[in-house]
Amino acid sequence: MTLSDWRDVSIILLALEAMVIGFVYGAIFYYSWKGLRIAYGWFSGVGLPQGRRYASLVRWYVHTYSQKVVKPFILIHTVTTQARGFARALFGPSQ
Repeated sequence: MTLSDWRDVSIILLALEAMVIGFVYGAIFYYSWKGLRIAYGWFSGVGLPQGRRYASLVRWYVHTYSQKVVKPFILIHTVTTQARGFARALFGPSQ
């Protein structure tokens, strides 16, 4: 075999390798695209509404229980401010 024969064989082998690599990457891309479409369909149909529902429940619980926790502190602050204002009105401003 001459050098030109080996050149032709190597060109054919390189073309076959390129086709195999292209098929592998094509299959990976195809199935990942298909999986993403399935995931997007599930996410828009089931995932987002459930996520919104849980987010609204969390927001409601946080608001309700934060009001219960903060209410005594607000009451204490309000009473002390009213007492301070009453003392200023009764005894005049301190100097």
